[in-house]
Amino acid sequence: FKDLFSVILFLMLFSVFVFYYPNALGHPDNYITANPMITPAHIIPEAYFLPFYAILRSIPDKLGGVLAMFGAIVVLFLIPFINSSELRSSSFRPLYRKAFWFLVADFFILGWIGQKVVETPYIEIGQLATAFYFIIFLILLPGLGILESAMIKEKI
Repeated sequence: FKDLFSVILFLMLFSVFVFYYPNALGHPDNYITANPMITPAHIIPEAYFLPFYAILRSIPDKLGGVLAMFGAIVVLFLIPFINSSELRSSSFRPLYRKAFWFLVADFFILGWIGQKVVETPYIEIGQLATAFYFIIFLILLPGLGILESAMIKEKI
């Protein structure tokens, strides 16, 4: 019954937002009347797209930005093949746990940069955060797997 109680409680909270406050989580720029003759100065996508939008904007070349954005999504699907650790749980991998929290912080930084105007401090921060995103997945994750497997075999 406790699971059913949780589902009902969630549905009630969700219903309050849907029926009474449908615009509470929206961005105010979405309510400006569109003018087809003027391009908006600053476009802000929804919150769940912001990190990938920041990756798209961080690369000056249009094609490179699109490839990096799709590469950021593809690399998530490659995690089972990239992870070379013998242990699948992060409970027994202290180095991986720290790397995970660096990834979470990097994801929040990318989300923050995705909603900022394209100006000089934000461009560089976005480029560094994008590079760190790919470094975590393509270098750090396999490297930590190899290092932690060696540490297990050596029983350090």
